Amino acid sequence: MVKTYTGSCLCGAVSFEAMGLSDIWYCHCKQCQKLTGRYIAAAGVLRENLQISGPVNWLPISEKSNSGHCKSCGSYMFWDEAARDTVSVLVGCLDDTDGLDVMGHIFVEEKADYFEIADGLPQFEGFPPGGTRQEGKDV
Repeated sequence: MVKTYTGSCLCGAVSFEAMGLSDIWYCHCKQCQKLTGRYIAAAGVLRENLQISGPVNWLPISEKSNSGHCKSCGSYMFWDEAARDTVSVLVGCLDDTDGLDVMGHIFVEEKADYFEIADGLPQFEGFPPGGTRQEGKDV
């Protein structure tokens, strides 16, 4: 049976259900750094398996992608690229992460130099070979 994960923003104005989330990737790209001040932890979900309730402000952050934030409290919750069939959900917004594992670090060539990655997880300069996939889904 596929698990449905729930989550929300800080103030609770936006909530979501994500059925069949992929495992977690840490992204160190400049885009994520500028949005959060560090790297992000995100898991992907097929677009049709994500149900969002509440006012999300979708901001264009590049020619290809948008970030989704609560209109009330500003919580950064989603990353979306229209060309992909998945949406990335920031795992800090999940109510629980039971059953999800961290797969590794992506875009480490853009990582900030003020810290070292020392957790022993796989590291990739960009996306890993074959993309960030779990159970056949492109994350």
